[in-house]
Amino acid sequence: MRMDTIGMNYYKDLVFPVSITNKLAAIDEMEAAEYYKIIYFKSGTYRFKLNGKEFVITGSYALCLNERDGLSLYDDVEGDILLLLFQPKVINVNFNMDLINDPEHGLSETEFQDLYYIRQFRHDAELYSKLLPLRTMDSAYLEHKLQLLQELLVNQDTYYWPCRSRSYLFEILFSLARQEEHEEPVRSIQFYNGFSKLAVDVIYYLQSSYSQKITIEKLAEEFHTNRTTLLNDFKKYTGQSVNRYLNQLRLNMASTLLRDTELPVEEICERTGFNDISYFSKAFKKGLSCTPSEYRRLNHNT
Repeated sequence: MRMDTIGMNYYKDLVFPVSITNKLAAIDEMEAAEYYKIIYFKSGTYRFKLNGKEFVITGSYALCLNERDGLSLYDDVEGDILLLLFQPKVINVNFNMDLINDPEHGLSETEFQDLYYIRQFRHDAELYSKLLPLRTMDSAYLEHKLQLLQELLVNQDTYYWPCRSRSYLFEILFSLARQEEHEEPVRSIQFYNGFSKLAVDVIYYLQSSYSQKITIEKLAEEFHTNRTTLLNDFKKYTGQSVNRYLNQLRLNMASTLLRDTELPVEEICERTGFNDISYFSKAFKKGLSCTPSEYRRLNHNT
């Protein structure tokens, strides 16, 4: 099978090195060595060997593989998984696997920022950053983004399909990177005081739902608590208010899409939950000391 996607209606014959399939055999093809892979296990029990070590997992997981990783599954899982393949240059045109594994010779600020999204593919990445258990909300989010990306790669029904595809890829990688960041705290949640469990659950919710309209009242209802408890516990755990944390989360994703895609500012505003372009510009300038358009002009990376 092809590892890349070929432009049709727009950007005819463009070679875009991203693809999605449910055929896991694709990772054994010679061309797959040039691609990073994300395997989304939807649900059920899976037995496989990763780099010579056997694993049995139950439930929903994401597995991130670099070009050196060896994977063998014992059972036929076609239809139960989705496999995303992409080359690192889709994240940053200057990225290759050698650079990602030896960044010490110097990265630009933009390259350093973009490295965050693919650090789990480095050769020295720990297992906990490569094999990620997914909560129900995380699993639904990941599957939704993968389906949107797959449909866009197949239909290519807009001039912006390469940029929009990259934006979905960034969102997928962001969700997995944030999952890794909080995996250890979640694993050890019983050691935290009472406020921590609520705060971590809210963090996960915000990270997967930042594009939606979110209010404190809605959060309190979602987590069966009251406004005061939610605000106090979140502030104790994170050192920030819920609104400030959410705003920073949205600004981080907005700056990534401005820097690494050519999507219209209006679309980025909507995709990151700001919705009102005037408020988006004001919040962006307050947070990053420049307007969205100025930031794009200074940091554009396509």
